[in-house]
Amino acid sequence: MCNCFVIRFASAALAAFAILLPGAAFAEERSYLSKSEIEAGLLGKTVVSKNIASGKLSRWEFRADGTVEAAGGLGRAAGTWSIRDDGQTCVKMMGRTGCRYWFRQGGAYANADTNQLDAPVVAEVRYL
Repeated sequence: MCNCFVIRFASAALAAFAILLPGAAFAEERSYLSKSEIEAGLLGKTVVSKNIASGKLSRWEFRADGTVEAAGGLGRAAGTWSIRDDGQTCVKMMGRTGCRYWFRQGGAYANADTNQLDAPVVAEVRYL
């Protein structure tokens, strides 16, 4: 007898974690996202981000009014966000501002501190 729910759940979990493994799908060249691609990918969607250095997961919601909320292992925080014409996305939260460039590579999404092709990946990203 097949427990199909367990099989479907396990398959979905493996697929989700494969997306978030460091370097899992990064065999192809990076394609940095434009301002309009970032807006289309972020607005009204939930984003799960895995920080490469710490391995911590966080959940983000970017809103059209320029506000953003994040939740993760350290709790919840709210702030503001903006996108520059070159695609650099900045978040101001908890008294700090952090800016990243988002890119697609090998079917996966991630971000880096600069838009250089060899810039270290800061976080791998999955859209829910």
